[in-house]
Amino acid sequence: MLMIRHSIGSRLLCQSETYTIDEKEDHWLISLPIDEETASKVLEFQDELNLFVTKEKEKTWFYSSDAQIKFLPKENQLMILADHKTVYPV
Repeated sequence: MLMIRHSIGSRLLCQSETYTIDEKEDHWLISLPIDEETASKVLEFQDELNLFVTKEKEKTWFYSSDAQIKFLPKENQLMILADHKTVYPV
């Protein structure tokens, strides 16, 4: 499961079981289907986001230090280029 949270107060902005993460050298391209209203909330806080991917035995934290986030409205797709990744055992 992918969760997008506001880093201040940890407010949940979006949660999805459908997402992809593609490693691009020292970055990770995270994409997920999202509606326009939710995308608007995420983009409002684009400089203050934490992304978490939870699996059975680990939790991974991603963030984009320079807010490389875009919404593709025709595809209803959110794209986030993260430059930080930390894996925690659960």
